[in-house]
Amino acid sequence: MQKPGGYIDVDALQAQTSLEQAAVKCGIALDVKGSGPEVRIDCPFGCAGDHCGRKEIAVKTDNPQKVFQCHAYECQFRGNLLALMHGFLTGSKPTGGKLKGDEFQRVKKVLAGTGEPAASRPASRQPAAAGETATPPLPVNKPLIDATKERVRELHNIDEKLIRDVATMNPAAAAYVRRHPCLTSESLLKWRSGYLPNDGGGDKRGWSLRGNILYPVLSEHGKVLAWVGRDVQFEQREREFQQLSPVERSGKEPPAKHRFPKGFHRGVELFGQQASRLKEPGYRDFIADHGLIVAEGFNDVIGLDNLGVPALGIMSNRMTDTQGEKIARFAKQLGVERVNLMFDCEATGVEGAKEALWFFAERKFDVRLVWSPAMYNGEYQGKQPESLTQEEVVGLLRRR
Repeated sequence: MQKPGGYIDVDALQAQTSLEQAAVKCGIALDVKGSGPEVRIDCPFGCAGDHCGRKEIAVKTDNPQKVFQCHAYECQFRGNLLALMHGFLTGSKPTGGKLKGDEFQRVKKVLAGTGEPAASRPASRQPAAAGETATPPLPVNKPLIDATKERVRELHNIDEKLIRDVATMNPAAAAYVRRHPCLTSESLLKWRSGYLPNDGGGDKRGWSLRGNILYPVLSEHGKVLAWVGRDVQFEQREREFQQLSPVERSGKEPPAKHRFPKGFHRGVELFGQQASRLKEPGYRDFIADHGLIVAEGFNDVIGLDNLGVPALGIMSNRMTDTQGEKIARFAKQLGVERVNLMFDCEATGVEGAKEALWFFAERKFDVRLVWSPAMYNGEYQGKQPESLTQEEVVGLLRRR
C-alpha cells in the first residue's frame, strides 16, 4: 500500500501479497509443493542444500509476512517475504544476512510495483546441460576422528566434558532436562549426550556449542559425524521474538532450536542409525514383530529406546528422499518391509508424515501411520513419542 508522499506500508503490502504474486513481481515462476498454511519451494539463496531432496524452504503462507526457513543445514536462512523476494531477485542472501539500505529499498519498490521489473528467470534449479550429470553425487559426512584438521578431530570425544546430573547444570539446562523425563543420567550417558557448560568445560573444544544440550549423530559404524546443539533457552527466546512488533522483527532472524554444524548434511543421516543397536536385547525380535519405527527428534528416539523400542529419527519433521531410501534399505536388510511412522501428533508432524507415507507407499512398502491428531478420538493429539509408556507404544502398534 503506497500513501501520498511516497510512503510505502511494507507490512500491509506483505499481508496483501501472496507468495505467487511476489514471485511474479520478481519475474520468476515458482514450483510450489503442497498447499494450505505451509508450502515448500526451492531455496533461492544459492545454498548447497542437502543434495538429497528439493524444496528446502518452508513458507508459512497464512502468516501476514510469509515467514520462511530453509531446512538445508548448510543454509538455515530465515526471514519474511521481503527477504525471500531479495533471493528471487538476486539469487543470494542479503549482505550481512539482513535486508537493509539499498537492498531493502529495491525490494520494497518491487513489492509496491514501483521498482524496475526483474528479468524473468526460473526459481527452481536448472536442468543439467547436455553431457552433464543430472543428479549430483550424494554428499558424505566424514567422521570427526578422520578429519584432516586436528581441531576437528579433537571433537570426536567432546562428550567427556558433558554434564548429565541436573543438580550440577545451570537452571535453564536443568529445567529443560526435567521437562523431558526421558533424559535420565543413564540415558544421556548411553547416548553420549549431555549439557555442555557455559565455561566450555575447561577447554575450548566445542566452544560455540556451550550452553546447549548436545546430541551426537553417529555413522552406521558408530563413529561421531557431528554434534548437534539444542538451545535450552529456545522457548524463552522464541517468546521474546514473537512479542516484538513486525517492524522490530524485520531483518532479525528468529531463534533456532537446534544448531547443526556448518557443512554437515543432515539429510543423508538418521539419528540412531548405528548398527550396534541391533545387539540390544530383544531389538531384532521387536523389529521382526512390528517393523521399523520412524520418529522426528532426538528425544523421541532416546525416549523410545528407554522403553526397549528401537526407533530412527529424521532430525526434522520432513524426511528427505535419501533418508527414506536408507530406511528402506535397513528394512530390507532386516527382512521386514514394514515402516511405522510416528511423527509428532500435531500439525507439523502430520504434514511430514503425509510426505513420508507417500514415499514408502510408492515403493510398495507396508507403511503404517501409528497415530494422528484425529485417530482414536483425538486421544493422542499434541503428544510426542518421547512422552509415551511402553504399553502405549506396543498398544498403538497392535491397533494398527
